[in-house]
Amino acid sequence: MERPVYPPLSQERMADITSQWRRFQAGGVVDPSTVRPMIQASWRRCREAGLPGDSLALCPIDTPALELASSRHRDLVESAKHLMDKLVLSIHLSKSVVTLVDTAGLVLHASARSQDLENVPYGVPGRRCDEATIGTNGMGLCIIEKKPVHVVSSEHYNASLHYLSCAAAPIRNLAGELIGALNLAISTESFHQHTMGLVEAAAHAIEEHLRLRSLVRNQKSILELLDDGVIVLCRDGGLVSINRQACDMLGLEAPPVGGNIRAYLPDSDALRAILAERAAFYDREVAFQLREGRLTCALSCAPFGEDGVILTLREARRMRKYAARVAGAKAVYTFENIVGEAAPLREALRLARAASQSEATTLLLGESGTGKELFAQAIHNAGNRRKGPFVVVNCGALPRNLVQSELFGYVAGAFSGALKEGSPGKFELADGGTLFLDEIGEMPLEAQVSLLRLLQESEVTRLGGKQAKRIDVRIIAATNKDLATAVRDNAFRGDLYYRLNVLTIHIPSLRRREGDVALLTRIFLEKFATALHKRHLRLSREAMAALEAYHWPGNVRELENCIERLVNVAPDDGIDVADLPQDVVADLARGPRGPAGEPSMSLKRIQKALIIDTLRETGGNFRRTSSILNISRTTLYAKLKQYGIAADTFRAP
Repeated sequence: MERPVYPPLSQERMADITSQWRRFQAGGVVDPSTVRPMIQASWRRCREAGLPGDSLALCPIDTPALELASSRHRDLVESAKHLMDKLVLSIHLSKSVVTLVDTAGLVLHASARSQDLENVPYGVPGRRCDEATIGTNGMGLCIIEKKPVHVVSSEHYNASLHYLSCAAAPIRNLAGELIGALNLAISTESFHQHTMGLVEAAAHAIEEHLRLRSLVRNQKSILELLDDGVIVLCRDGGLVSINRQACDMLGLEAPPVGGNIRAYLPDSDALRAILAERAAFYDREVAFQLREGRLTCALSCAPFGEDGVILTLREARRMRKYAARVAGAKAVYTFENIVGEAAPLREALRLARAASQSEATTLLLGESGTGKELFAQAIHNAGNRRKGPFVVVNCGALPRNLVQSELFGYVAGAFSGALKEGSPGKFELADGGTLFLDEIGEMPLEAQVSLLRLLQESEVTRLGGKQAKRIDVRIIAATNKDLATAVRDNAFRGDLYYRLNVLTIHIPSLRRREGDVALLTRIFLEKFATALHKRHLRLSREAMAALEAYHWPGNVRELENCIERLVNVAPDDGIDVADLPQDVVADLARGPRGPAGEPSMSLKRIQKALIIDTLRETGGNFRRTSSILNISRTTLYAKLKQYGIAADTFRAP
């Protein structure tokens, strides 16, 4: 925008403007070469509004409006006050007042010497100086025109202001929106062509100050949103900035005003080295001794400014919790996911619910496929640690040479191929949560020693390290082995067994859960049939009886896999005995294994139907029939005799 040219205010020019003002007040037409169009337009608006031209009735101070506006424009007032005071001091003129108004013309702040405030009628916060209230004036016209303006002497609509001349400049926010105006009112004889430039420069400085305040506020907001603790220090350790997360980590109730970081991290060699070297590094694990307690964190550092540093602190437990979450260390199952009505299962659930309300080490015993991890997750999710990590370690799947490093972690350079920054182990990742040690019976004896020490001391020492770290972990172990026998055979440490054997829960095998096979079969059938859009798929009574008669060595896992297979391969009209897996069919063909007596009537009927179907399929071929049924020909002959089946009827003529 082209800067306006302000002609010198000679006595002759002032007289011409005054003459034109009188002509206008008398109802005459003014000379456009003497009175600027902007001033003429303002005079006309004032006359149409019925404002008096010869006197000025000061409006009362609007205290409620001032309080509301001051609150809304707090940043504007705070940014402008010191600049306005400096402007007044630099002028050294009497009858000069610097005024800040909002877009409604309400005076928010005024700076002047005390006697000048008395001389200028609108130099009082709370009064209105818009055009509609006091007529043509610098502030009011600046708000209307939204650009720098000057109003000299008798250009004011009201005669009581003719002794003053004003220069006003707009103030805009970061979005470019008008939020107020800055006005300098001085005696007319002191007004000159540089006055306007002085006010414009001051208004621009206020806008820059507003911008900086916004940047600082946004910076603080961003720092508060970060999960990391952030501390900005100058060379001697003086606190420039600190966010809430860092305060919490250092045990401070509120961000300290000023002060030195050494007051909160006393006798820290690491801190002294950081301030002296100002070298950048990333995620270096350090331990600070606080006035109360100890802080272990991952520390990063970057130089700041000419001699300062920025520190970011990530609390070790929170980092490990995040790493565990990224690695999928989360329990998803609850007690509601464990389905069954059998008495042994209900007893196991009762003990598991009791264990969930305890911090005691829990040992889950049961065959493979009985749901030991399901129980472990349910115990975790029902307890106080449900918001913490749930880390699973399959002790039987860990390479023997890596068991120690996997469980307890390692420091930098602990062995060939180790990460240069070291790595936390499973126990550290589970800090604040639960560690599930599956197949604990397979853990090597040397690792059992370290586990025992951890259970006793609640401390872990990384491989190759010397410093022990305190951790808070709840242990749930599981095995399908007889640990008492393993202790007698010196395959498992007795002291560790007794440490683990605090709360022991026996999870029953599926064959001991009377009635649950049918219940689980219906649940699995609905689950898989719905997924494959086979909602009308049904299981025959004979097939259900066969499933109930099967001994299920793989327990619930085997049953679930069996039903999933049946749903995938069975025809749409239903599942019959002939569709059952070979293991189930062979088990049926063999009949009872042991001294349990004769099979039930339903089982007899299933066995007979199975043999007949197979003979029909093979055309009465004994060798093929016995092979399909996975029984010997001697057993087949016995079954034929038992059920009165004539094999010849199935042979082709």
